[in-house]
Amino acid sequence: MRSLLSRLTLPALAAIAVVSLLVALSVLDAWLVDLACAYRATLCQGGNGISDPEFAAAPRPQVVLLVVSVLAVIGLGAGLLIRTNRFSLHAMYRARLIRAYLGASRPAGERRPDPFTGFDEADNLQLACVGLERDSPLASKRPPFHVINIALNLVGGRNLAWQDRKAESFTVTPLHAGAMQLGYRRTRLETPMEGLSLAEDPRYYGGDRGISLGTALTISGAAASPNMGYHSSPAVTFLMALFNARLGCWLGNPGANGEDTFHLSSPQQALRPFIDEMFGRTDDTNGYVYLSDGGHFENLGLYEMVLRRCRLVIVSDASCDEECSLQDLGNAIRKIRIDLGVPIEFSSDFKIRKRRDDPSAPPGRYWALGRIRYSCVDRRWETSKGPDSEYDGVLLYVKPGLYGGEPRDVFNYASVSKAFPHESTADQFFSEEQFESYRILGSHAVDSIAAELEMPLSELFTEEGRLKVLTHVPHVPAGAGGPRHET
Repeated sequence: MRSLLSRLTLPALAAIAVVSLLVALSVLDAWLVDLACAYRATLCQGGNGISDPEFAAAPRPQVVLLVVSVLAVIGLGAGLLIRTNRFSLHAMYRARLIRAYLGASRPAGERRPDPFTGFDEADNLQLACVGLERDSPLASKRPPFHVINIALNLVGGRNLAWQDRKAESFTVTPLHAGAMQLGYRRTRLETPMEGLSLAEDPRYYGGDRGISLGTALTISGAAASPNMGYHSSPAVTFLMALFNARLGCWLGNPGANGEDTFHLSSPQQALRPFIDEMFGRTDDTNGYVYLSDGGHFENLGLYEMVLRRCRLVIVSDASCDEECSLQDLGNAIRKIRIDLGVPIEFSSDFKIRKRRDDPSAPPGRYWALGRIRYSCVDRRWETSKGPDSEYDGVLLYVKPGLYGGEPRDVFNYASVSKAFPHESTADQFFSEEQFESYRILGSHAVDSIAAELEMPLSELFTEEGRLKVLTHVPHVPAGAGGPRHET
């Protein structure tokens, strides 16, 4: 009963707020009409031939139409002058994230911040600049290739098979931005396109110089948005848009419908996108798409790693999951199997459990190894009669827990906070003891993983890139498991 009430409370409050707001707007409109009628009556009494002030002050259709027309012109004019990504909370959120992370990472004395705001435009950098150039002396170290996960909202989409997810995966990298179902656009051009020189071309995704790192990370963390993928609710969507609680961002469609818009940093007219956002009409068929937190589609980033056929994937699941229901992991595995045809399977000794407060409860473990069965899709029919299990990948799944062997200061903080280490991210503030408890728990977990694994992660594969048979990685017999497609 309590769970049912908690699910109904927010929609009910949203409905009450929407009705109250509509009533308030109706009263305001009536006041504007009365004001216009009173002004007309004053003009009529001044010698325009009408001697009955009550008749002159009546709300005639012409007056109502005039008020509506004036408000419409003001709205359209404001939509042309003020871009939708500028008047939302996205710009504010973006500036603070850039200052908190990118600005704080710059060497001391290098920043030249504004004395009033503390912001420095040079804190941000283009995403295409992230990583080392090929001619760099450090290029042999192979720095990480950043893949920023985002959700492309399809709340108003017409694909009935996706009516629950209401979003699709969207990524931004130093090379490209886009989605598997739509296509990709360049965020930078390393070599000239055929028939074009570097000076002539080209248009980059998300702006004249391409999308910036600050913009991409802000969108990826835009958890509070009117359109939130499978979290979307019509009443909440309308209310959040109306009160401008909008952290998401409108950018050009990377697909064919965005041929004339993909290079723009914001829609040129704000009214249409705002209405689509308010009434949950976002899709991927218009010139612009609405992007928000990647967790509105899949919260671990595992989907895109499997799509790229990564052989070794390490996932750190830091979601709020007190009951250890593994919702984010289950969501990722389910969508990967449906969309990509690749099963992910764990062995029976899966020991990640909820917080262990009872000393008699069985001990848990911070990690689990799973097999990413690429062989179900990518196998060579001419060389094998069944799936080649050695072609599969490995998933190292890591999740914080409290199992009794943690450092004493972590035990102390856990005694105070019963939700630790799965406290809600709705709390955007942290104390020194909270921060240190999570940090040292992570260090302790990694040390435990290194000690418990049979071999270093670097030795999971042979020199030919084939997967070694490990005790903790389930071996699935040939012919068992999910769908198979010849590629």
